[in-house]
Amino acid sequence: MGAETTWLLLRVAGLVALAALTLSVASGLVGPAVRSPALRGVLVAVHRSAALVGLSLTVAHVLLAVADPWVDVTPASALVPGASPWEVWWVGGGAVAVDLLIVVAVTSALRGRFARTWWTAHVLTYPAWLLAMGHALAIGTDAWRAPYLAAGTLGATLVVAAGALRVAASQRGHPAGVAPFPAAVKAEVRP
Repeated sequence: MGAETTWLLLRVAGLVALAALTLSVASGLVGPAVRSPALRGVLVAVHRSAALVGLSLTVAHVLLAVADPWVDVTPASALVPGASPWEVWWVGGGAVAVDLLIVVAVTSALRGRFARTWWTAHVLTYPAWLLAMGHALAIGTDAWRAPYLAAGTLGATLVVAAGALRVAASQRGHPAGVAPFPAAVKAEVRP
């Protein structure tokens, strides 16, 4: 694979990973606020599928960044903040986002055994998403082009709107239960 192909795939993997993670965060936020069990089930499926696609493409993005001869990203700098000699802060922010996503993925895989840990770790998706968005805007090749900015603005608006819907449902005593630690998760935890 040539350097130009690697660079193109690196960009596409990063952009589509961010879009999928944005969809996962938004559907995860709004899902518990939906009254219809059927629609809530659809949102859970979207949330999980988008998370899997986003995580898979994040791995591809990291591997392609390490393989790309035009940027200086080592395997260590992909995971250790500040280890990259290239764009230290923004690669470091991406590394922290990757680290947080690893914690969320591992605890999600072990959710049945460690429900309380999963719930606590799952909250890390919010800073991971913000760091990924910052990473994309700061060192993304197309970051300041109109279509890219429009997509980023749309994604951020979607997440904020989903969060507002979740908070509004919580404040009106929504029967779906949007408490900080849902009863369904509490039931899985043995004291």
